[in-house]
Amino acid sequence: MKKIVRRTIKITVTSILVLGVAFAIWFMSGEGVKEPGEITWGVTFFPKQATDLGLEWQNVYIELLDDMQVKNLRLAVPWNVVEMDQGKYDFSEIDWMIQEADKRDAKILLAVGRKLFRWPECHDPQWIYEYKQEAVNEMTLNFVRDSVEHFKKYDNIIAWQVENEPGFPFGECHEDPPNKDLFKQEVEIVRELDSRPIISTDSGELASWLSFSSHVDKLGVSLYRITENPIWGRFYYPMRPGFYQKKSSIVQAINKNVEKVFLSELQLEPWSIVPMSEMTLSQQFDSMNFKRTQATIDYAKRTGFDEIYLWGVEWWYWLRQEHKDDRFWNLGKTLMPD
Repeated sequence: MKKIVRRTIKITVTSILVLGVAFAIWFMSGEGVKEPGEITWGVTFFPKQATDLGLEWQNVYIELLDDMQVKNLRLAVPWNVVEMDQGKYDFSEIDWMIQEADKRDAKILLAVGRKLFRWPECHDPQWIYEYKQEAVNEMTLNFVRDSVEHFKKYDNIIAWQVENEPGFPFGECHEDPPNKDLFKQEVEIVRELDSRPIISTDSGELASWLSFSSHVDKLGVSLYRITENPIWGRFYYPMRPGFYQKKSSIVQAINKNVEKVFLSELQLEPWSIVPMSEMTLSQQFDSMNFKRTQATIDYAKRTGFDEIYLWGVEWWYWLRQEHKDDRFWNLGKTLMPD
């Protein structure tokens, strides 16, 4: 009897392993869409990224609108920018960007919350460091409420992004970053204040997309082909375009509330463990050169997403201005609607 039990266990474990490997191969393989349909292209823009590269961020933004003819933008409301002094809001920087976009019939996805895109992820104002978790959470809810109350007057905001990769353990935060319970409260506040769709985002490669997507109308995901860390060094993701198609199908089958999964962050800039401003041009191109940029865009077209936001346009502008290399910028122009 014991032999039968051991044999049964061995067969079961072996079967699970074989099926797991087969599933992984099936899941990560597949070239995706052979003939992509019409895609809506946009860009993510973060003023501090431009400033860190030594640029006047307002010039970069206007060039995105006027020269690249961007009609879809993903912008953020960084807490440390709009409330440098506790209790004193200054939304003028974001107001200006939204108004300039509106003049040109450009639409905005506006990200609100504590953990937003770009390092250090949690854009905490300095004064928050004297507070503990419970107080930080309450102030986060108030900040979300006040942000939406202020910006909901703009008709060209087409959706609210609540937090950025809220469940993904990446970034630096005072106390803990937003958890699922806090995220749910933030979403409820936004829904009470405005009827426009609510989105959030998740890591395209390292998250299931299931947990936080159960509370939003649309889910944005990132797509990274190459990353780097101090332990493993440079890492190339083995996924093929079909990987994202299959994950999207699974998410929408399980979470019926998700109307759409889209690509909110397509990596088209170098990845490094040091700030980009400290990298040589050769090091930057070793991570993301023009050939890899072209290949990544072609790859993204085959994922099946019909809405894609480019990540790295601040670097493209820097290359054009500082190194007279306009290949990346001009490539972006070819993607935008005529």
